[in-house]
Amino acid sequence: MSFAVAATGPEPGERNELARWLDALGENSLPSWWGTALLVAVALAFAVTGAAARTGRVAGAGAWFAASALAAAFSLAELTGVHRRLGGIGRLLLGEGALTRSWFAMAALVVPLVVAVLVLLAARVGAPSGRLLAGGGVLLVVSAVGGELGAALLGGRTGPDLAPVLVAHLGELGENLGAALMLAAALHALVPSGRGTVAVRHRAAAPSPAGADDVPVRLAPFWWWCGAVSVALALLSAGFVAADPAHPVLRDARLFVDLLVEHNLPTWWSVALLATAALAHLGAFAAARAAGAPEARYWLVTAGVLALLSLDDQSQLHERSERLGRIVAGETGSFPFYWLIPGVLAGLGVAVAIAMLAVRVAARARVLLVSGIGMMLAAGLGLEAVQGLFMAAGNEGLGFAVGYHIEELAEDVGVILLIAAAAAATRLSRGAGISLARSALPARPDPDPVDVGR
Repeated sequence: MSFAVAATGPEPGERNELARWLDALGENSLPSWWGTALLVAVALAFAVTGAAARTGRVAGAGAWFAASALAAAFSLAELTGVHRRLGGIGRLLLGEGALTRSWFAMAALVVPLVVAVLVLLAARVGAPSGRLLAGGGVLLVVSAVGGELGAALLGGRTGPDLAPVLVAHLGELGENLGAALMLAAALHALVPSGRGTVAVRHRAAAPSPAGADDVPVRLAPFWWWCGAVSVALALLSAGFVAADPAHPVLRDARLFVDLLVEHNLPTWWSVALLATAALAHLGAFAAARAAGAPEARYWLVTAGVLALLSLDDQSQLHERSERLGRIVAGETGSFPFYWLIPGVLAGLGVAVAIAMLAVRVAARARVLLVSGIGMMLAAGLGLEAVQGLFMAAGNEGLGFAVGYHIEELAEDVGVILLIAAAAAATRLSRGAGISLARSALPARPDPDPVDVGR
């Protein structure tokens, strides 16, 4: 679809919103979100495979965790284009020269190192998953660099000639195929097992001793780590915004961590959190369905809603609806957030989906669901409206900066609570593998017997 738009449509700057949203070579687009979300899924799949290998006493468990971190780094590069900053990093470290004038020259040094790491990890994982891991990773890296280099040599990925645009699209396709092969490496190493639960074990796992029980997995460290990263990013952003450095390198660093700026580290973190929440709710759906629970389909609905919120966070769907909001309000003033009008309707739909699930789960999961979506909506709609008032008044000083930092942090915390809700509704344990089961609802007390003789 993206190449068809490029081949038949006008120049990139003259396209409508839908065409821009479908552009695989653009930043705020559906294809760019898909690439990022796919790599986040790969990172999570590798983490699960590493956990299954460790519990099954399989050699190479650490390699899966290292590959998980590498896939997360690939997803960060996909969203932020951090690889294109290599030229600036090279100039900072090596000074001005032929090697540092373009990120391609720095990539020529970095790519072999990445490929070497992938080969080492694949060797630790073993065949045939290792071949899929190495092949997919090499295809991803080579496509990312080769597609852009080929397009640049042919005249630039923005056209107007179709040859460089086609090469750039082939590079994007190669990246997604490489990510799919990496995902296949994890899936090939896992074997489903168990009845009434969602369970996976490593193919080479040692059999569990007779009579051994699965050990519950404590997820408290995960929540603390997620919260700590969100707080650290907010503080880092606030520090750079308050300092407002003049040095070019430090200003680039500010752009990379400022919560108000799109396509940077905080944006990737928010998108990754929402994608993780969607996968967590999908896991809760699978566990509930395996147990025959009636709320299963509602977990599937919330998984889809969270995936759409992740898409919105990266592709800025809510900002694109501003024109619709102005039409509804009949306004053409300077208030910058008229997208809040359709946004309120969308938020109401999200709240209804969460509420329909919340009334069907246990109390702890219900509290987490309501708290999480409440924080997200209050921050995303309420605080965003306050920021719009600041901007309309031309006041983008301290109050504005504090407002958007609180907003972004509250949204991240709300997503973490929604992930915790899925964890509260399930029971994660490890034995010879990893098992996910629905948490049993507390039994209702029997009603007092009625003496019909009185």
